Amino acid sequence: MRSYLAFFALLFLANFVVAQTPSDRPKLVVGIVVDQMRYDYLYRYWDKYSSGGFKRLITQGFNCRNNHYPYAFTETGPGHATIYTGTTPSVHGIVGNMWYDKFQERMVYCAEDKSVTAVGAPSNAALQMSPRNLMVTTLGDELKLATNHQSKVVGVALKDRSSIFPAGYFSNGTYWLDIKTGNFVTSDFYTKALPKWVENFNEQKMARELVKKSWTPLLPIEQYTESDADDTPYEGKYTNEDKPVFPHKPEEIRNLPYSPWGSTLTTEMAKAALLNEQLGKDAITDLLAVSYSSTDYVGHLFGTSSIEAEDTYLRLDLELAGLLNFLDQEVGKDQYLVFLSADHGAPYNRSYMSDRRYTKWAVMGPAIQDSLNQHLAKLFGAKKLVSIYNEQELFFDHKLIQEYKLYKPDVERATVEFLLTRPEIACAFVPLNADISTCSGFRRELLQNNYYSKRSGDVMFSLEPGFLNSDYPKGVTHGVAYEYDTHVPLLFYGWKIEPGSTNQPTFVNDIAPTVSDWLSINAPNGASGKPVQGIVLKR
Repeated sequence: MRSYLAFFALLFLANFVVAQTPSDRPKLVVGIVVDQMRYDYLYRYWDKYSSGGFKRLITQGFNCRNNHYPYAFTETGPGHATIYTGTTPSVHGIVGNMWYDKFQERMVYCAEDKSVTAVGAPSNAALQMSPRNLMVTTLGDELKLATNHQSKVVGVALKDRSSIFPAGYFSNGTYWLDIKTGNFVTSDFYTKALPKWVENFNEQKMARELVKKSWTPLLPIEQYTESDADDTPYEGKYTNEDKPVFPHKPEEIRNLPYSPWGSTLTTEMAKAALLNEQLGKDAITDLLAVSYSSTDYVGHLFGTSSIEAEDTYLRLDLELAGLLNFLDQEVGKDQYLVFLSADHGAPYNRSYMSDRRYTKWAVMGPAIQDSLNQHLAKLFGAKKLVSIYNEQELFFDHKLIQEYKLYKPDVERATVEFLLTRPEIACAFVPLNADISTCSGFRRELLQNNYYSKRSGDVMFSLEPGFLNSDYPKGVTHGVAYEYDTHVPLLFYGWKIEPGSTNQPTFVNDIAPTVSDWLSINAPNGASGKPVQGIVLKR
């Protein structure tokens, strides 16, 4: 009996070792981030999707149906950083698209770097970008380190932050769109000159050609039953239009991201990167990070209930189908691993909701700051104790507190008490004073995960559900700690992924640790997520 048991034990171990052999890796990992994609979009437009895009990823891949962001301020910069670092803003440091730098005493853009210059276009402040504000390594960085920099890592997006944070520090190429020229550019942080293939791509002037195309609905407009009417008061419009109705004519390159043609341009650039960088052509795993930004631009301008938003997703579905077919051809079926997620979701337009008797309003920062400072001045005699209001954060003037010899906890307590008198504020969080904080449960945890001491406010607060952190009379914005902003897709497809799904909680910072585990490499050095459980890999 013991001999049989020993035999089966050895057989089990042998199979386990085979399944975990380091050489058994995909040739290519493709990370896809869809900007502003709520989870429900996977099924809201299901009947109109093709069989080769989202449906292929879901029916032939693994769907994490209960996937959320584990922090409060859901924006593009933090989202992309979290996906590829496996941790939260409290560790990776990208606390928002913008934050107040306490040392420079100014607002800072998340990817800005004044020490670099643009490559591929005339340099200006809008193109001086790098990952230097990111405090940790990324999935791509760890892949490069694990293979002695033999792996190739390339990032492509319309937005700089959506390309830079996924590609990380050691990227072979990180490219984003320069709205002024219509070219893909980078910075000399990565290279002194654009590769010849990028120059050739830019010489095609694809962006200029795409904006000449009229944007008409993919389907007869009466079939867009999942969306509102074509002309509503909740939609914004192009500057060259009188009404937000089809057909739209982008005409100018600056309007390209606000159309589905931005997704087309992104896909073509991703294909060019794969071919010219020879990604997935040998046994050493490469990484291609692709971010689709037009879904966010369209959502911001037209809103989440618009036909424009639906049409953008139907067209993106076709782009994904084409990209997957291209990967089949160039890399080989089951030779590549795809994950798809989003950097944040989005609510409905506030007027759209109030017209349906769900009346909530925007939080007006300057008004809150002014009235709060007046209140604090009456209590403490010092004017403008709150020097900066940024989104859902308040920064004190610490020099003024010292000058008036004030006890900071007294100022914090008075601030919290004032904030709680406002109907739109659910609770206030004082990161360095737990006794004063009124946030508890999930709100407290999400705010804590967003707090990075060198870049976050003295007081943070959470809005009540349905309220916005800025006024958006047309279209939508995002950035709060509720389902519509935190619940995003997470799909794994290809390589050894067996079809399946789970409704167990998963988090966006689980993505990088999961892929790192499958690649048998270290997770990014600040990773706090855990490998997703329940995904079965084929032997």
